[in-house]
Amino acid sequence: MTAGDMNRSSRAITYVPLGKWLIIEMAVLLILSLLWLLESRLAGYSALIGGLIFVIPNAYFAHRAYRYQGARQMHLAVSNIFRAESIKLALTAVFFAAVFTLMEPVHVPALLFTFAVMVVLGTALRWLIRPRPQR
Repeated sequence: MTAGDMNRSSRAITYVPLGKWLIIEMAVLLILSLLWLLESRLAGYSALIGGLIFVIPNAYFAHRAYRYQGARQMHLAVSNIFRAESIKLALTAVFFAAVFTLMEPVHVPALLFTFAVMVVLGTALRWLIRPRPQR
């Protein structure tokens, strides 16, 4: 392998902007919670909880999924993605179960609407904010 080949391969490693995604998600979550707060304190609080039910498991997934980089660690990355996705889904289910059993009262429309908006936003951010080559 020549120095030129090594330079090209090192440029192929990408940087995934996880911090940017998290900041945007949290900003939108706070805005939605404040808007629901106009209806009632319970609605604002429920909206915040609904958004966190998405953000926390998703942040865990992103942290675990993008832990390994490079072709030599590909088998670790792939197995980590499947494990992280399973844990993310389990966390989401546990958080919803905890909210509906432990939190009373709850403003269900605010909780579910905010969760749904965060799911759509998370998907849109993955399309809009692309990983970029690391320098």
